[in-house]
Amino acid sequence: MTEMIGSQPKWYTLTKEAVSEELQVDTARGLSEVEAAKRLEQYGPNSLTETKVEPTWRAFLRQYKDYMRIVLLVAAIGSAIIGDYTTALVLFLLTVGSAFAGLNQERKAADSVAALREMMNIQARVRREGKTLEVPLEEVVPGDIVLFEAGDRVPADGRLTLAATLEIEEAALTGESTPVLKDTDPIEDPEAPLGDRIDMAYMQSNVTRGRGEMIVTGTGMGTEVGHIADMLQATEEEKSPLQKQIDGLTIVIASLAGIALLLIIVFGIRVWGADFDELFVLAIALGIAAIPTALPIVVTTILSLGTQEMARRNAVVKVLPAVEALGSTSAICSDKTGTLTLNQMTARVLAIAGRRYEVTGEGYGYEGQIRHVGGVSETNLDPYLLPMALCADAVVHEGELVGDPTEGALVVLAQKGGLMVQATRKQYPRIAEVPFDSAFKFMATFHNMINGDGEAIVRCYVKGAPDVILARSVSVRTEQELAVPLDETIRTRVDALNEEIAQEGMRVLALAEKDFDPGTFDPNADLLNEVNDLNLLAMVGIVDPPRAEARDAIAECHSAGIEVRMITGDHAVTASAIAHQLGIEG
Repeated sequence: MTEMIGSQPKWYTLTKEAVSEELQVDTARGLSEVEAAKRLEQYGPNSLTETKVEPTWRAFLRQYKDYMRIVLLVAAIGSAIIGDYTTALVLFLLTVGSAFAGLNQERKAADSVAALREMMNIQARVRREGKTLEVPLEEVVPGDIVLFEAGDRVPADGRLTLAATLEIEEAALTGESTPVLKDTDPIEDPEAPLGDRIDMAYMQSNVTRGRGEMIVTGTGMGTEVGHIADMLQATEEEKSPLQKQIDGLTIVIASLAGIALLLIIVFGIRVWGADFDELFVLAIALGIAAIPTALPIVVTTILSLGTQEMARRNAVVKVLPAVEALGSTSAICSDKTGTLTLNQMTARVLAIAGRRYEVTGEGYGYEGQIRHVGGVSETNLDPYLLPMALCADAVVHEGELVGDPTEGALVVLAQKGGLMVQATRKQYPRIAEVPFDSAFKFMATFHNMINGDGEAIVRCYVKGAPDVILARSVSVRTEQELAVPLDETIRTRVDALNEEIAQEGMRVLALAEKDFDPGTFDPNADLLNEVNDLNLLAMVGIVDPPRAEARDAIAECHSAGIEVRMITGDHAVTASAIAHQLGIEG
């Protein structure tokens, strides 16, 4: 029986053949243009539904939900009743002017958001009638066969039918900075959380490595991103602290004015014996005098100045009172990945036999150094940096990454160490490889090289999880470029180093190598079984570093008495280390 999510099947529990049958599409040919057009009409465009545009007249009237404007209107009517038409006109124009100021700010914010949306024109590659086409994102429909590769953005939700070393970064949905290795096998657990549905790809996530194909199962508001957008649209807006305070002040003033009006009329008639018409005019005049008529325009002017300051800082303010809400903040809850951190994996530690190096610099920029303790002979780092350049698919250019973030960190580290990565890859092209797989947790590449004795060899470079690499290693490279047997003492020391780096909140990768005789090496053989008896080279500690500006902002918040909390799905040790660097304690 097909598992369902609401009225939709739980696609991740189905085989790709079952999904293809359910959506009536041949994965080899894709939909026909006629069928695609029919489904586009049936399901609508593949875009997030925007909130309905509010008519201008209704938006203008909404400004009069403010109590002070209502009181001013009442005062204007009262002024007209007593014959003071000039005051009535001035009060009325005050309310209209402040209402138009608020309406104008909302229009500017809406125009800014619309302009940003226009800039995001994304194309998707789909297979239709056996041909690969590029279509606008909005025209992708359920049942379409979508193709993507490293650097692409997933255009819709879909069930994967092909995953060739495919890794997708889903931080926007799960908060995890590390990409997810995808597979096409169905998930047995019908209650699997979104982050564990490795046979699915989701709208607006980024492909960091490999290539893949999927059958689109959800578009627009039917996607996971669409569900989030729907919840955000359903959220009720709450008045800002300033609005609440002004409303309270207005109620107090109006109440006092009303009480004064009644007292004047009652005492005037019963005690003074005055004429009712004269008393009514006097009471209205005193009530109007008690109302701070300039308050709305003063508040609007001050908030408008605030929005201009925010605009200079590249912030779009949707409604005027939101500016003041920032000044009333007592606590900030912030996501970690990409907000408090760069969402750019960065190598911080390079550890080789008996020596630890610290790495400076942030993100995917090449600015930075590999620093060591003075007083000891400098080690040639090329043998340790070569696997970082060669045993990786990521490309980093001018601070921009195409590929896996962890590989990007290694490529940047190699460049900081003096290697010209692209030239090195051309010098030693890959002749064979063992792609990364979660089953064995490492990647290996093979290259024709010359060893220290001038002999031609095929060198295998391996990178992967430290425990896996260590288990497959029999020796370790020393600073004198010698291979020393990996006995229990050295293994214990390596394990302790791995734990030490991990305790600092870093992800640890191990690097190793192995040489083969080019005369007997077969690039078409089962190379997975050849990746053993390795020579351990180094370990690298990688972290998603905190933003320098975030650290400064948190310090400013603390000095202003604002509590800052970090929200993340990371391991507690990693989260604690990042929080400490940011200045968030406890």
